[in-house]
Amino acid sequence: MSYQVIARKWRPQTFEEVTGQEHITQTLRNALAHDRLHHAYLFSGARGVGKTTTARLLAKALNCHKTDKPNLSPCRTDDPDACPSCVEISESRSMDVLEFDAASNTQVDKIREIILQNINIAPARDRYKVFIIDEVHMLSPSSFNALLKTVEEPPEDVVFVMATTELHKVPETIRSRCQEFDFRTIPLQKIFDRLKLIAKAENVDVDDASLRQIARSGMGSMRDAQSNFDQVISFSGEKISIADVTNALGIASADMLTRVIGSISDRKPSVVLDVVAELISRGQDTRNFCRDLLGVFRDLMVFKVSNGDISLVENSALNPDDLNDYSNRFTEADFIRFFNSLCETETKLKEAIQPRYVLETGLVKLTEMRRVVPVEQLLERLTQLENSLSNGAVPSSEAAAATAEKKTLNSEPANPEPPTEPVESFPAEPEYFAPDPYLERESLPVLEPELSPDIEFEPTELPQQPIIDLGFIDSLPVKLAPIESEALEHVEDAWLDAAYDRKLEFSGDDLLPIQSAEDLAVSLFGSQVAANVVSGSSNGSAASAAAPALSPIYAPPDLDEEEVPMPDALPENATEEELMIYAAGHPLARKAMRIFRAKIVAVKRVPPSS
Repeated sequence: MSYQVIARKWRPQTFEEVTGQEHITQTLRNALAHDRLHHAYLFSGARGVGKTTTARLLAKALNCHKTDKPNLSPCRTDDPDACPSCVEISESRSMDVLEFDAASNTQVDKIREIILQNINIAPARDRYKVFIIDEVHMLSPSSFNALLKTVEEPPEDVVFVMATTELHKVPETIRSRCQEFDFRTIPLQKIFDRLKLIAKAENVDVDDASLRQIARSGMGSMRDAQSNFDQVISFSGEKISIADVTNALGIASADMLTRVIGSISDRKPSVVLDVVAELISRGQDTRNFCRDLLGVFRDLMVFKVSNGDISLVENSALNPDDLNDYSNRFTEADFIRFFNSLCETETKLKEAIQPRYVLETGLVKLTEMRRVVPVEQLLERLTQLENSLSNGAVPSSEAAAATAEKKTLNSEPANPEPPTEPVESFPAEPEYFAPDPYLERESLPVLEPELSPDIEFEPTELPQQPIIDLGFIDSLPVKLAPIESEALEHVEDAWLDAAYDRKLEFSGDDLLPIQSAEDLAVSLFGSQVAANVVSGSSNGSAASAAAPALSPIYAPPDLDEEEVPMPDALPENATEEELMIYAAGHPLARKAMRIFRAKIVAVKRVPPSS
């Protein structure tokens, strides 16, 4: 392949070309100039910010053949007079600069083969033997342990340069033996300037807005931005517009983001649904759109909190005017609620079967969040209401509503002349309630306002309570036989209680308390008879309701059974059969069996108490 991607073609060839890492390149150049070279370096930072590139530049500076000592300005690969060492290092084929990926060589055997067995071999041609270990955090614990002594005291002509994106995974024993350099994310403006230089050299026609959008898509990574630039060029050709950038990279345009923010501000969920439909029709990723919207909410919140500090939101998709406009429409609490809710939506999109539905629901939820009232405002309103009630008055807004409902103004006042003295305002008329026996009405304040002569009240009808005549109870022909409490001995039996409940449930009883006399009548005599019972007059006499005819629903016990003779006495050593015969003839037992429809299942003899 003759074509070389932009990220590799435009890789920095000197320390001056490394973008955004001046604090590191200056430190390394001063160390080379003053011969203060360390034997182990550890480069950490985000992806695509120049860690591997800086490691190769350091190796080139150590072994450049144009000088007798390390060269601060190593050869460029496009220089016709470039030395063989710099060319080979740039192309990753130098014999004395061993660059390998720790993710592919995690085993301790690989470390022994690549490093430990070659550490004492002198460089073949160059001044230093350099080991560049990329993604060093992927090494196994055994591999790190094998490197400890070698990294601490290597030969004088050996230099270790390790790079990682996850510094926390590197053991402290390794980090303490290295000089650490933290690579920062690259500012948006510097990525933009670099892409503009590349576009000019490659003869690509692209406007600044599109180029800034590409730079923003890199999220602080120069390599990602250059790869995205390469992708947009392949999509649109030599002339690039902002629409080409959004379509090629699948990112949300600033117009779509502002439409969503505006719909949330104006509480128009229909606009949000239109944006999602457009997003799906373009085939763009819903999670990427959600992340872009999260970034906008973050930028608006930071812009508002920082009083318009544009340096803190330089990577924002919105311009300063839009940031100022939309940040003034919301409060800081609104942005926090929006951000948290959208984070939850973005998490759900990861495993959603229908991501469109999840995104639509999440965005509509944001539009409804504007209806949320701050807690401080609620507390303030409650305080005002409490103060008004304590003073015996109703707040003005509620008084106006109550007056509009309860009072009628005369079209022709009785006295057209204005009163000599101003009429004092009075609270609204208290509402009337039906009598409630469970409400302590003495505890309620009674308002007695002074009525104005030009206002008359409409009569209010009290709700009529249903009147139930209970006189039918005395006329019921069914009465239980009297039984003394001493004749019964109450025994707690959980099994018997549960069996009784199951029997009731089996017969159709729901085991709930009977709410009224009408329900009691229905359960005893049926709905037809109960209707006649309840529909009586209010005089409470027994003659007002005819005695209902008994229904098959309730069958009274038969109290006229023939008595069974009981033996005169029991022998002291009575058998179980004799005890059973004695109990069956006992008057109290017979009465209990008739009333409760029971039968004797067991008899025991209780010794007399002392």
